[in-house]
Amino acid sequence: MSEIAYYPGCVSKATGREYDISTRSVARALGIELIELEDWSCCGATHVPNEMLSVGLAARNLTQSSLPIMTTCSICYSNLRSAIRRLEDNGLRARLNSVLERKYKGARVMHVVEMLSESLKNRELPIKLSGLRVSPYYGCLLTRPGNGIDSPEHPKVLEDLVRTLGAEPVESPLKMLCCGGPVFMSREDAALESAYHILMSAKRAGADMIMAVCPLCHLMLDAKQGTIERRYGVDLRIPVLYITQLAGIALGLGPDDLALGMNSISPLPLVERVYQSMTAD
Repeated sequence: MSEIAYYPGCVSKATGREYDISTRSVARALGIELIELEDWSCCGATHVPNEMLSVGLAARNLTQSSLPIMTTCSICYSNLRSAIRRLEDNGLRARLNSVLERKYKGARVMHVVEMLSESLKNRELPIKLSGLRVSPYYGCLLTRPGNGIDSPEHPKVLEDLVRTLGAEPVESPLKMLCCGGPVFMSREDAALESAYHILMSAKRAGADMIMAVCPLCHLMLDAKQGTIERRYGVDLRIPVLYITQLAGIALGLGPDDLALGMNSISPLPLVERVYQSMTAD
């Protein structure tokens, strides 16, 4: 069993619990031991205006393991990677190391997308998601900063992963549009409008579901979907699954293992359709 250090991020214990639960279940199924960082804290995400504080919070987390550190949150992933870049500045590194209990000596950060892409490659899956049309939603931070998981402008890593699971990726022109989550508290109307356009784009493309890779994006597209329907007078009812939930279905894991009952728009009818399709074949 391989080992990966696991940085859950703040929302994993709150609105993103289903992401955390399904991530742990999928890792076990793949024979990967997730070693949660012992004393992790906020990553110093984009809402922290002080750059020194933001990089310092990230560095504090990065010093807690010599293993590759995996996170499920695209905001955390982007912020931790940005901090690694900034810490190449010897002066900044020295200033922060003077106050850090554990000294920063370098780190490697990965997203759960990378773990799944590597672990599922050439693996025989118990359940092929044939006939399932999936709209992969990247959001604005998964591929930024550049030189990371994929091209910042024309990524294909999620489409490739959908194909690995046996499903069909559906192209949406808004797959990298911001979900609106970062401005929801200050500009609710603008945030809901952004999420509305993303959901409608996937719906018009004929997607059965949207695959999300970030808990804030999932919150906007799943939990806020009812609000968006009422505000815009539309009937959406399109399930939004975390990437780990979808991978877990293909690995034969059950609804409880993947916390499917915690999604606001229930994906269970979609899952039943997948099983019925297998029985018919």
